[in-house]
This record gives sequence, C-alpha cells and structure tokens, in this order.
Amino acid sequence: MVVLKRYYHKLDQIPSSVKSFLFRGAFIFVAWKLIYLVFMLPSRILDKPLTSFTAISAAQALNFFSNSSDYTTQDEIDEYNADGFHEIQYLTSIFYKNEKALSVADVCNALELLVLYAGFIICFPAGIKRKISFTIGGILLICLVNILRCAGLAWIFIYYPDYGDFSHHYVFTFIVYVCIFLLWFWFSKKPSVNVKA
Repeated sequence: MVVLKRYYHKLDQIPSSVKSFLFRGAFIFVAWKLIYLVFMLPSRILDKPLTSFTAISAAQALNFFSNSSDYTTQDEIDEYNADGFHEIQYLTSIFYKNEKALSVADVCNALELLVLYAGFIICFPAGIKRKISFTIGGILLICLVNILRCAGLAWIFIYYPDYGDFSHHYVFTFIVYVCIFLLWFWFSKKPSVNVKA
C-alpha cells in the first residue's frame, strides 16, 4: 500500500501538460493501430498508392539524374513461408535495364513514420495554423526524403551492392529519422515574435 501511495504521489508530480501529451499520444497510437490493422491493412487503401507513388517517383528521380529512361517500375507479389505461415508481400519494384534493383514493400513506404510524425504534432500544444502547416509541410518533406532514400538505395544496389544492406539498415534509416527529429525540434521551438523598436 505504501508503494502504491509513493507511485501515485510521483504521478501527481508530473505536469498536467505532460500528462495530456502522453494521454493524447497513447490514444492516437491505439486508435491508429486498430483502424490500420482492421480496415486499412487488409484493403491496402493507403499502402498501395503510397508504395507505388514512392517507387515510381524514385525511378523517375533516377531517370532524371541519369538523363535516361533506363529505370522502370512494376508491381509484384512475393509469396513465402515464414515460421510455418504462408505470407504474401505486395511490392513495387524498381528495375534498371530490366534487371531488378530494389523492391519497395508496404513497410518501406513511410506510412508509419508519417503517422508518428503527425501524431507528435497533433499532441504537442501549439496553435492550429502552426500544427497544420508543420503537418502538411513535414509529411511532404518526409515523402520526398523517402523517395530520395529509395532512389539512393536502388543506385547503391546497382553500382555498390556490397554496401547495399548497410546503407538500407543504417545509413538511410539514420538520415530519415534525423530529418523527422529536426522537424519536431523546429516545431517545438516557440516561434519568435517580431518586436518593433
């Protein structure tokens, strides 16, 4: 009983703004997971267009920077057995001269990162205009960074395949998360007020 009183006493010491942030964050996380897993994941209502858009845009970026039309995309289905379960994975693959360079799966389309980013913005106390501008601007920037990430990975897998896995798991992941952290940091800073002398 004494331990519980100490626990509740410590909880009371947490500022109400922090409690509110944590409560909103937990609510958004649970609501998103339920909606996504029950309705969106089976239908791929968000995943399919976002995965295709990411891969197609990455291929277009590679064509633009290489001044060619050698990069193309194609939707694919990958079926495999994992831990005794038959799994189906939907992909949009990037090809270089008809040879597969990179497969973009639904887990690589940055949807979870977009929701995580927007969830933080929604939970953080700020003006509605600031929230809307940072949410829209941040989502567009994260999508762009992810497209460039996929283009960079395809290029590395074509020309420097020995560095592909390291780049995929560490380098580009680090870059994307740093970008999100910097956006959050910029958002959380109080806007400066112009004082006229």
